[in-house]
Amino acid sequence: MAKKNIPTEEPGVKKNQIDSNINFDDFIDQYSRINVPILPKDLIKSITLKLNSDKFNYSETLKNIRNSLGSLKLYDSTENIKEVKEVYNKGKLVFVLGAGVSMGYGLPTWETMLQKLMVTTLEKDKDASNIISKLFSKLFSPSPLIAGRYLQKYFEVKNDNSFEDAVRTVLYEEIKKDISSPLMDEIVRYCIAAGTSPNLDCIITYNFDNILEENLKKSGFDLAFKSVYGKGTEVDHDELSIYHVHGFLPESGDLTKSNQITFGETIYHQQYNDIYSWNNIVQINKFRENNCVFIGTSLTDPNTRRLLDIANQQRTSKKGSHYIFRLRYKDEDLKKALSMLLDQNEELLSEKSQANLKIDETVKTLIQTVESFEENDFNSFGIKTIWINSYDEIPKILKKIRTR
Repeated sequence: MAKKNIPTEEPGVKKNQIDSNINFDDFIDQYSRINVPILPKDLIKSITLKLNSDKFNYSETLKNIRNSLGSLKLYDSTENIKEVKEVYNKGKLVFVLGAGVSMGYGLPTWETMLQKLMVTTLEKDKDASNIISKLFSKLFSPSPLIAGRYLQKYFEVKNDNSFEDAVRTVLYEEIKKDISSPLMDEIVRYCIAAGTSPNLDCIITYNFDNILEENLKKSGFDLAFKSVYGKGTEVDHDELSIYHVHGFLPESGDLTKSNQITFGETIYHQQYNDIYSWNNIVQINKFRENNCVFIGTSLTDPNTRRLLDIANQQRTSKKGSHYIFRLRYKDEDLKKALSMLLDQNEELLSEKSQANLKIDETVKTLIQTVESFEENDFNSFGIKTIWINSYDEIPKILKKIRTR
């Protein structure tokens, strides 16, 4: 049977709904896409002066902003979904999965994982350590990469795989295996037809976990797949490749050097600097030659953005490039955040200036601004946006693509 080898080099790659009683911290945790900053007093004063000015027509200014945003190139999500269907029928579709795909199974957020790992490096009193680690994270907000570097250094004194062992323990300690996930069920259905047409070309995942693999095993279908997390892995022609490009930590079994994960700065820098590493090569090739659908990821990782840029520059055709599901910003979420911001600066913002702020108009303009900003940012990488109002829409859209 024919084998597919994972490349170790690539000559073509060029180097170059909100509860009104929710507290502030919980709000930020639930709606992390909306930042509620503490504004400097001089900035608040300048805003107040502007809003209190009789010469300043705020509503007209907001209208002009929205009109200018309307001139930007925005895509019709309905048309984008039709394009994905065409790509799928050609066998060129790649799913790129982020943390949002696995989160419903009880896996920790990145911040929670860092907090729990930090506990292991502190004193033996777990309760006290847990408090200190949470306060540390909330008060100082360390960079995840820097915190990861510190944690990796701490575990180096034990043995080669102790850090990965610790991460795996935290990753799976509260896992809910019996959860029903319509999104995961739909992804599994896309995997059934490996080696036939239409089918997925492959899956790229930035997740360490093996939740996808376990769901494939218990699906009741005879699915041929291979988890790839290192160079030189052989994949049969009729097997679906699942590339764990940031490393792989299955729930059970021994861990080796091949299970190394991209967590802290040290490994991240190695991967960033080595354009010819197997995981970079796989991503560049798939981003260049295939059409990807990004699910559960925000695409803020600098290395992923760099690889998308490289691949986009090398593509011979820009037509029908890549696609990403993005949740629309909700008026009520932003109104809540804006109200919190005004409450924090109540002593500086007069009643007149708050009245002139015209919350509904301001929120409408802010949402249009951020959505235009995000969509055009993705477009610069050859990625079209499929806007959704709820994450529940994703499996329904995927089913429509697969069955119609």
